[in-house]
Amino acid sequence: MNHPGTVRVQFVPVGRHRREWMWKARDQGSNTITISGQRFESLGDAVRDAREQIDGLTQRRDDGPFVA
Repeated sequence: MNHPGTVRVQFVPVGRHRREWMWKARDQGSNTITISGQRFESLGDAVRDAREQIDGLTQRRDDGPFVA
């Protein structure tokens, strides 16, 4: 279910051996795409960074868990 202001995040393995991670997010309301701009050594690190960046950019109430 998509709500106005929903942000969809995708985590992508990158690097020669696909052991690093990047993320990209799309704001469904404005169709804006944000990309991590850096690589992370673990998926957990990428998730934490995305949460900080996305939660910092959105001004809506917490309406549920952040899902990776």
